Amino acid sequence: MFCFVLLSLLLSFFINGSFIGRYIGHRGSMIVSISLCFVSLVTSILIWYEVIFGSCEAYINLFGTWISIGTMNINWDVYYDSLSVHMLLTVSVVSFAVHCYSMVYMKADPHLNLFISYLSLFTFFMVVLVSANNMLGMFVGFEGIGICSYLLIGYWSHRLAASKSALKAIVVNRISDGLLLWSIIWLWWYTGSLEYDLILLNDSNNISSFISVALLLGCMAKSVQIIFHVWLADSMEGPTPVSALIHAATLVTAGIYVMVRLSIFDNTLVLLVGSLTAIMGGIFGLFQNDLKRVIAFSTCSQLGYMMVSVGLGEFGVEASMSHLMSHASFKAGLFLAAGVVITSSGGYQHMGRYGGLTGSHCTLFGYLTLLLCGLSLMGLPETSGFYSKETIINLSYVYFHPFAEYAHTLLLLAAFVTCTYTIKLFVQSFFYDFSGLDFNISPASKPKSILLSVAFSVLLLDIVAKIWIGTSLLSGILFFVPWLVKTLPVGLIIAGFLTATTAVTSKSFSIIRFNATRWGFDQLYARTIIWAVLDWGRITWTAGDKGLFAVNNQKVCF
Repeated sequence: MFCFVLLSLLLSFFINGSFIGRYIGHRGSMIVSISLCFVSLVTSILIWYEVIFGSCEAYINLFGTWISIGTMNINWDVYYDSLSVHMLLTVSVVSFAVHCYSMVYMKADPHLNLFISYLSLFTFFMVVLVSANNMLGMFVGFEGIGICSYLLIGYWSHRLAASKSALKAIVVNRISDGLLLWSIIWLWWYTGSLEYDLILLNDSNNISSFISVALLLGCMAKSVQIIFHVWLADSMEGPTPVSALIHAATLVTAGIYVMVRLSIFDNTLVLLVGSLTAIMGGIFGLFQNDLKRVIAFSTCSQLGYMMVSVGLGEFGVEASMSHLMSHASFKAGLFLAAGVVITSSGGYQHMGRYGGLTGSHCTLFGYLTLLLCGLSLMGLPETSGFYSKETIINLSYVYFHPFAEYAHTLLLLAAFVTCTYTIKLFVQSFFYDFSGLDFNISPASKPKSILLSVAFSVLLLDIVAKIWIGTSLLSGILFFVPWLVKTLPVGLIIAGFLTATTAVTSKSFSIIRFNATRWGFDQLYARTIIWAVLDWGRITWTAGDKGLFAVNNQKVCF
């Protein structure tokens, strides 16, 4: 049972990606992939129940000794504990919802079999990362999801923007993987082991601070923290199911999961990076007009919350995982419902082209799904987003650390900005009409069945996240927090609503170029690093390939 999660996803990849997929056709591929993903989902639920309610951790050695070099023996193990089964359940639920959604959203694509095989392989490598018992097994999954993200983001290879976005994503992921591999090698040198438990048993003084910084940078690049966030918005060039899978529960959460596994980081640096990312992602999302990019930068902001929570001690680790689960539920719902809105509006993603979509252009079910997931993103009371985000904010208030107070202030500002751009999204898309009286597009097909998977994933993960938070965290933390501090995030929702409804019609709202261009990070990298590399390549080509080597070849010919 414990291996069915991996085997079913791998089998789905082989069937859909090989000649069998061509033989059985699109309909057969749909049936096979949905059936195997459902097997993976049911198995994940059973494993989660066994580990959590049965208090029984599972350890399975698959191939004996995988690598043996001198005194170092590395096994390929599958290990399920409380952290891994919660992450496994999150990945399986969101992946099943995305697979169901893709069957309708991508049904007109001539290469649907290939697309489904990429999705299955992506999920397989994510499960490998989650279930690994050592750093090297985790690195295999880390590498795999980076390669699959390149294939999925650039799936529409006939579009130049998609190809460039895929290259941008793979370059940043290569930096992440290189830093992570370097830190893995030195972790083995300092600790003599690559297993999580044995690394944590070592005295933290034996681990160089430079190694922990390299490991932190590797996780930052994968989880789109500040400085490494430049590929995030461009990844929206891929199909909407890809955006939902990458931004909800797989690629961008991999770095957070590794940091939760290895709590060997400097808390000050983690708090600084996380709080700056939270406010940066919120500001970028506020000044975007593309529907998917607004939701993408909300992912960046929420990942900043998770990063701050990792730096808040033992309770912060649990709060980070709970927010990861609740975020996966409402973010998957946001992206998949946004896909319905985009399809129903003729394929337009610019919110200025919408205006009054509630009536004729969007199904009521899609509108309500987007609304409920948006309320959870803002942290409306009694939603899972409220419980998980409120826990992190309150924990940063009571945590004894010199920088925790500043992190608490930045998180409150990020919560205010989150409410503002979420309300702006709804007001600009569904209520105000910016597109003129002649804007009239015949509605596309809007099958309600593609949103049933969204409702299922949101409901299941919301329930699990609330159970975890309510039983382990919230009651103990809120006891030490003053009433005014606890209710401040709710007041920020009202302030964000008033700010959004006022600013969305303001003429000066769209002229702040500095924020609209995302603080110029892309231009900075292009003019410093990219241009220098291209100039160096041009010089070496002129002096080497075209000059010195060409002369030597001519001498040899004579």
